[in-house]
Amino acid sequence: MPLIIDPAQVEDIYAEARQHGVCLANFGTSNSYTTQAILRAASEFGREHGIASVPIIVSATANYPIESQLVSYTPLRDARFGARALIRDVELLLSEDSPYADLRVMLHLDHVQPERDRALIPEILEKYATVMYDASSYALAENIRRTAEFVDRYGDRVQIEGAVTEIVQAESQTRRDALTTPDEAERFWRATGVSLLVPDLGTEHRATTPVAHYDPQVARAISARVGKRLVLHGASSIPDTALHTLADDGIIKVNVWTIFERIGGQAVARFILEQLGNVFSVDELASLREEGWLGERYFGHEYRAQLYGGVLAPKLSGLREEHRREVWQEAVVARMKFYLDAFHYVNFGREGHP
Repeated sequence: MPLIIDPAQVEDIYAEARQHGVCLANFGTSNSYTTQAILRAASEFGREHGIASVPIIVSATANYPIESQLVSYTPLRDARFGARALIRDVELLLSEDSPYADLRVMLHLDHVQPERDRALIPEILEKYATVMYDASSYALAENIRRTAEFVDRYGDRVQIEGAVTEIVQAESQTRRDALTTPDEAERFWRATGVSLLVPDLGTEHRATTPVAHYDPQVARAISARVGKRLVLHGASSIPDTALHTLADDGIIKVNVWTIFERIGGQAVARFILEQLGNVFSVDELASLREEGWLGERYFGHEYRAQLYGGVLAPKLSGLREEHRREVWQEAVVARMKFYLDAFHYVNFGREGHP
């Protein structure tokens, strides 16, 4: 199935999610491995639960200074080429003979910067379903003015998501004054004309542990004013137990990325630790032991026989990047499917629901 790009079709998918009590999954990517993992997770989840044509959102930032995902997407370190590469990857994976051809995929450009991303917008709009315009670093009145101007310019070509107030970065140690109020959210929504709304609900960007305090009462109070059009950023910062009720709080879309980097990176680290005897020679391992990096375990006869065929030496089983990629993807795909379940994607396959 081709990319979903028509604004009316995009709105139909959001309406379907609202009807079924589903939060749409907006999974971030910064490389082709993650892009394929997103489509694989959606496809496998659909087959496992008897859901035809699962909707999924593939998301990336461009020149967002906190995390420039499209810049990282290719070795050229240029968001324009990253955007083209992402589009090419997704369209290839949706081609007729692909196992992912039945998915309904929407591309989302996240945290568009008023100045840094100005030149990129016209180039990508023909292939993107939604754009999150982020002027939240400005005072609310200026944020509204800039966002409304963006909606006037591009709102007939793409669904636009706007950020009411700035969300804290977990690594910055910045303290927030207060969460977004219902008055601020309603004022922003009515004045800008955005389709989707990003309030600060207590979550944090780039959090590697679930320590933030998501406030469902604030979410419910805002959605009572503006409808079920809230987008939750910073989902990696909240505990798993809070995920299942997000749809009831008025959340229609949830952005997830950091936790995939953490889980995937940790899985690869474990794999490398297990494979050190297939990566280094016995002399190189001895040097690492002398430097304090390794204990005696790697040199024991039983351990050497069990994992390394009795020989400590470089072998393709430990050296090939393909194997590390497979380990990474298995861990990440499993977590993505967990989110699809937590966001109630099973409801897409239930007749007569709700």
